[in-house]
Amino acid sequence: MLRWLFPETCQLCGAEGRGSTLCPDCRAALARVPRPICLRCGAPVYGTAALADVCDACRDHAPDYAFARAALNYSEEAMSLIHDLKYHGQNHLARALAPLLAELWEQHPPLRQQRDWVLIPVPVTRKRLHERGYNQAEELARALGRLLHLPLMQALERHDTGIASQTRLNAARRERNARAAYRPLAAYASGKRCLPAHLLLIDDITTTGATARACCRALHRLRPDALIGSLALMRMN
Repeated sequence: MLRWLFPETCQLCGAEGRGSTLCPDCRAALARVPRPICLRCGAPVYGTAALADVCDACRDHAPDYAFARAALNYSEEAMSLIHDLKYHGQNHLARALAPLLAELWEQHPPLRQQRDWVLIPVPVTRKRLHERGYNQAEELARALGRLLHLPLMQALERHDTGIASQTRLNAARRERNARAAYRPLAAYASGKRCLPAHLLLIDDITTTGATARACCRALHRLRPDALIGSLALMRMN
């Protein structure tokens, strides 16, 4: 009855009655990450580098995660949706965007090869959580977990380093700030709770990968043998 009285409209085109805040046509039109990609970090590779499985950056400095993938390449439409989810209180968009993350299971064998993944949302600071009322990465992870019947676990916290956002930092400063920001929750750090073997970090945006690397290092300190992947909704570079 509520849907009949207040039909959902697509956030991008305004179409009504398609059963989602992002209609199938607009979801399909969002720019995906171009192929080929590095099988480690998920970044597009070009020219002669496209003949290799791993990009030069990952070959020179292997990241802490086993693999990283992003569902979308940067576009104004995708950024608009993420901004609405992240800054404008529209956490219902997580349900519309989670199918884009679910697509990655069909595209990447490392995700299909394990069935016991546990989703770990990248945390925000307590200040950000208080201001927004929710963590957008947790909303995405929760919606993805419902789609794929995967459990969600809160295992990390973000320490306030005095830098509200990494958006305007260069790569070196992102790396330093991320290393100082992420740490295991006390229950895991003390050994009262244990990490499972296969972990998937979930975030909204990835740029340099500094956040994923920092989170992986924090988790590997507790369980060095854990297989950790990273999934983001959109790549910025």
